[in-house]
Amino acid sequence: MNEIERVQTMCGELCKTSRVGHPGLFFPKPPKNIDSCSEAVHIISAVAQAKRDSDLIEFVVLNVLDGSVRSNFDCCIYGDAKLSFHRVKAVVKETYPQKRRVVSLKARQYQCFVHNISSPMKHIQLVGKKEFCNSSHIRQPVLYAPVKENKFAICAKIAYNYLNPLHLIEWFEYQKMMGVDTVLIALQQVNEDAYAVFKYYEREGIAILISFPCKLPGNIDRNFEPHKWNYHQSTHDEQVAVYSCKEILKGFGFVAVVDLDEYIVHKNFSRYTEMFKSELLPAFPDAAAFTLRVSFFITDWGVSGVEPLLTSKYIRGSKPIFNRFKTIYMPNRTATVDTHVVWPIKGYRRIMLRSHNVILYHYRKCKNSGNTTDVCMTFAKHGDTKMMNIMFELYDKVVAVKRRCGISA
Repeated sequence: MNEIERVQTMCGELCKTSRVGHPGLFFPKPPKNIDSCSEAVHIISAVAQAKRDSDLIEFVVLNVLDGSVRSNFDCCIYGDAKLSFHRVKAVVKETYPQKRRVVSLKARQYQCFVHNISSPMKHIQLVGKKEFCNSSHIRQPVLYAPVKENKFAICAKIAYNYLNPLHLIEWFEYQKMMGVDTVLIALQQVNEDAYAVFKYYEREGIAILISFPCKLPGNIDRNFEPHKWNYHQSTHDEQVAVYSCKEILKGFGFVAVVDLDEYIVHKNFSRYTEMFKSELLPAFPDAAAFTLRVSFFITDWGVSGVEPLLTSKYIRGSKPIFNRFKTIYMPNRTATVDTHVVWPIKGYRRIMLRSHNVILYHYRKCKNSGNTTDVCMTFAKHGDTKMMNIMFELYDKVVAVKRRCGISA
């Protein structure tokens, strides 16, 4: 069985499983329809407002792919029993402003106000105005956002297809070295060894895993691989994962939206929260977010360092540039966010870090490595050995976790 077949098999097994371990990790079978509502609206996550005291929660946010015309729904909220104890109008909070083309399924957020509820909320569903709340239909678990006001979190968006398990371990161990408290990942289909790594870090307490549909809804055949990416619709698919991050990580002090092949690197390897408190915020007290320049380490350029770590194997990169940049933001100063951009609330601003000690390192292939006109193939190359300074410490951590996860590769 080749690796593609292994991935497909793993996806199939995951989708047969209703619930695995963490209450946020959910691989559903294709859901039964809630009459006309679920024909149009596909809930990816439901998140209660970030509050230390659950009695003070005022709303739940539903992050959805929405193909409805009028967006006219109610929320049915359930407690420990299967009886609906609250029904309220679903208010559109935000629709992703993708204006290039009308798409069939928009990334959207609905808000359900629950300040009159005294019992714990367990599940929620959307129904049409003429439909009844029905606990026999599919219901979405309500996730409670943690409140960690001085902690740093990462939104890694969506994990899918084959992922190198040793590279994943390296990435997680680096984040722990940098003081990251929580990593939120939406799991789609992944290979078995990668899944074992994710579950290991979930047990450690650093990873929060939520589900993302193995088969994306709608009539367009697509996924997140470059050859199956639909330029318009896939942007909304990705954004609904970012919306989930925005709500689940709302109670953190700092959040970075970065992928599993991207590393935030400070010149002196300062822990992220220390970097903010001692350098960035004193220099920019009105900042809501900091956008980082990117150095690309293109694997098509060949091995230039020392194996086996990804970060020491490729030490020839581009000069830092603002291309496919990423941002670190403060949720309490931010209105909304997507993969690359943050929109601050009034009184705060987004800072483009043009000359600072922190850079994003991105390790990747060119999407079409045979096409020399691709922008990544035009980057000027220069040596950067910074990650070699932590190579031995990082390598020891990777080997230890590899053994615990039972990975032979």
